[in-house]
Amino acid sequence: MNQQFNQLQTRFPGLGCWLFAFIAIWIVGAIGITGILKSIFAVILFLILAPVLLSVAAQFWLKRNLVTGNCPVCEQSLVCIKQSKTICPNCATEVTATAEGLERVAADGVIDVQAVDIKPSAATTTTTATTIDTETSEPTTIDVEVQRLPESE
Repeated sequence: MNQQFNQLQTRFPGLGCWLFAFIAIWIVGAIGITGILKSIFAVILFLILAPVLLSVAAQFWLKRNLVTGNCPVCEQSLVCIKQSKTICPNCATEVTATAEGLERVAADGVIDVQAVDIKPSAATTTTTATTIDTETSEPTTIDVEVQRLPESE
């Protein structure tokens, strides 16, 4: 059966060239030479303008969605996409990018507190801190007394 198929192929040498010429003449007659030239011009114009438009769109998207800031823990400069998480390469802290900047990721129920340096002249300091209770969403005021220990030698 394969031999019959091979014989069928060899019986019509040059048929492909005549078939291509016939199809090309038919397309030129149906569309017209101006239609073909306009199509070629449109393809060339698309190949030139597509990369330019894609780069402009990518720059616009990056300006709207790229957040630059410092790590809240170690002040390492970071770049991240909005609403995504990344890990600081310096201190390995997980941070989230928001519209306001970079924020440290904390587990549910954990209150993130920033430490404040105590003046060296004061031996005892009373500090008032206001926190928000996660269950009732009401502010709670806590008075904390901090005593400075003598420096060890």
